[in-house]
Amino acid sequence: MVGSEIQAVLSKTLWAAEPTLNSILNHALAGGKGLRPTLVLLCARFGMHDTLEVRQVAAAIELIHLASLIHDDVLDGATIRRNLPALHCVYGTVPAILTGDYLFATAFNLLTDSKKAVLKTVTEAIRSMCSGEIRQLTSGSPNVEAYFNYIGQKTAVLFSAACRCGAILCRLKRSQQINLARFGWHLGLAYQIIDDYLDLFGSPRLMGKPNRQDLTRGIITLPVLRFLERAPNAEDWQVKIQRGLKPAEIEELVRAARELNCDIETADVAREQVTLALEALDRLPPNPVQEELVLLALKILSPLNHADPAEEPAEEEELLRKGPGLLENNLTCR
Repeated sequence: MVGSEIQAVLSKTLWAAEPTLNSILNHALAGGKGLRPTLVLLCARFGMHDTLEVRQVAAAIELIHLASLIHDDVLDGATIRRNLPALHCVYGTVPAILTGDYLFATAFNLLTDSKKAVLKTVTEAIRSMCSGEIRQLTSGSPNVEAYFNYIGQKTAVLFSAACRCGAILCRLKRSQQINLARFGWHLGLAYQIIDDYLDLFGSPRLMGKPNRQDLTRGIITLPVLRFLERAPNAEDWQVKIQRGLKPAEIEELVRAARELNCDIETADVAREQVTLALEALDRLPPNPVQEELVLLALKILSPLNHADPAEEPAEEEELLRKGPGLLENNLTCR
């Protein structure tokens, strides 16, 4: 969950007198792990810093993340986010897009009084996130290299920016900023790989959203790429994926991928990325906050130990009922 100090900044910054906007913003802020703002807070503790400035930058990073999720859900047609109906399913597509824009604008308002290097780091991260999505929409045949490029731009770049912003705010040397940024980069890669692992092999309860969504939309992630490398009938599966998999075919693919140890190999790749993150952290001067960053990195790996594929998937209809006024207003995703 987002820490109380960041939640206070968000609540103050996003409060709106207009009831509908306030309701939309409260829905957008619900849930979340708060990893990215936590990275800003922790990395700033490597040196002296302005507490208020650090909190505002951390809040801005969280708002940018939330805005990107709202826009992604519209693009992907996702219906569930954080165990709640996606924003566009409750309030409509146009209000959702505008809410994402509103959060971006609010984030930059929080950054106006911060250091120029912070603003440059954040804007470069957003540009990378957008270009990654464009590349994904226009890419050809997927491969492992393209996958890592995509998740780097989609996820790792904002983790990295969060760490670098914290380093900038406590005035670390450039080489130390780079090492903290590398820590965030590899941590972000690990986080996305685990997210993709859980989408294929995990349970909706653990994900906070329906699983198998990537395959349903024809998105090829690392465990599926490994499966296509090893499966004797890989060409047949590629044809099926391109035309759209049926639910029974998805279950068949998941079983076959497990038999080929694609789940184990994907988990190992995530662990390797965390190892690289910790190696970057070790290059920094000793500081008590390093222990907290190590614990955070290990916590990111913890879902691999608790994935429960045998659990019955939660019904989307039940999750949708958690949306405020969804059934009463007879709203649908549009």
